[in-house]
Amino acid sequence: MRNLRKYLIIITLISTTIFLSACGMMPKKNKDFEYIKQRGVMKVTIQSTRDKSYKFTVTDKQAIEDIYQILSSAKEVQEKTSLNADYILEIYEEPNKIIKFNYTAGLDKGNGANFYNEEKSYIVSNRLDNDIIKNFRNIRKPIDFEDVYYESLYRAIEQFNTGENKNKKIGVNLKGDMEAAKYQLSTDIMYFEDRLKKISNVENVKGEDLDGYDVVMKIKTEGYTDTKYKATVTFQGNPKEKPAVYYISNVYEQGSWKINITDKKPENF
Repeated sequence: MRNLRKYLIIITLISTTIFLSACGMMPKKNKDFEYIKQRGVMKVTIQSTRDKSYKFTVTDKQAIEDIYQILSSAKEVQEKTSLNADYILEIYEEPNKIIKFNYTAGLDKGNGANFYNEEKSYIVSNRLDNDIIKNFRNIRKPIDFEDVYYESLYRAIEQFNTGENKNKKIGVNLKGDMEAAKYQLSTDIMYFEDRLKKISNVENVKGEDLDGYDVVMKIKTEGYTDTKYKATVTFQGNPKEKPAVYYISNVYEQGSWKINITDKKPENF
């Protein structure tokens, strides 16, 4: 009996230690966003920074509760990400009381704050993008858009960047493709820029100034469905000269995308 009692005491101590350790390892709740729950936030709007027409409003109480749960686990940090924001979130406490945040999707914990305003900066779980934003974005977003889009542009650059064009400085103007702007994320653009570094005379245009380039690449997404993606790519050098035009006509067949780029306009394009 004495040995049994001793074993029970040891088991109790071990269980208590494990429980306390687990509690200590649990992330602390961020109370900066308690007002969302306590004051009954009316709505949350999410606006694309690249396409001003792409904006949706969250009014469903469960969806707002999900946003609260995600933000309440956010970690406050001092350093912001160097990447541009993809979205602007506006939290409406009242019709005339709005709290605004910038949000950069797709970052991990080592990239600095991805959710911030002028007062505070936080690292927020990618659940905000995966569970909230993508539920709305995927309504219109084509299958595998990131892979298909940037891969098509890269191949178009390779086709143009031959012969005498290899000596020309080419600026890629992603911002001009308004149909695709709503789907362009800073992290995807960063990966695309890293890939462009393999081509010494090509770079993504950062600002609005297109001067300093011998050739500017402009993209115009013509249309897309779950099985097709079409775009026109124009390489314009000297304004007095005829630009080089390529046609992207991709088809989704047998579980994968077939990328087709030609300098002749396909039938039924």
